[in-house]
Amino acid sequence: MCVTSHTLTVMADDMHVDSPVTIFADDQRIESLSIYTDRLDELVDVFQDASADDGQLLDRRPAADSWSVSEVLHHLADAEMIQSVRLREMLAVDRPVWSDWDEDSYATALGYDTRPAGDALTLILSIRNVNSRLLAILSPEQWNRTAVHPVRGEVNVADWVQICHDHLAGHVLQARRAIVGMI
Repeated sequence: MCVTSHTLTVMADDMHVDSPVTIFADDQRIESLSIYTDRLDELVDVFQDASADDGQLLDRRPAADSWSVSEVLHHLADAEMIQSVRLREMLAVDRPVWSDWDEDSYATALGYDTRPAGDALTLILSIRNVNSRLLAILSPEQWNRTAVHPVRGEVNVADWVQICHDHLAGHVLQARRAIVGMI
């Protein structure tokens, strides 16, 4: 196992604060930390592309039963909150059993089609930042903690990271397709 120490930089408005964080990581955990934040830049690019000019592309659905970029962002924000709670449960409770959630019910009940997409993007980026910092300080024992996923069965922290990555990557593609009018 390789032990590395990194200094993470926090930017709050114009204030610059260096916060030392020691990361105990082997290659697999370093890779997991890297993929957890992968695709965030692309998500921001999709939002900016859809917001260009009059911003109408944020709300354009490529088909009646498809989601717009705005709806995708709100879905991702809710998924990030749910996954964040799941991570904390896995770390604090012995082998928790996670319940499934109905994304269509969330979309309807929470007004995905009427709320500002920028709010959702801000939440996604904030949660990924906070969770990245949490993941960076976990011990090897904590990375081995498990939970029961409603579809996949038993998962550990690295599996959770992969689930989060794959979910974001799929929806970044969905949002990009919505901009160009593809289903």
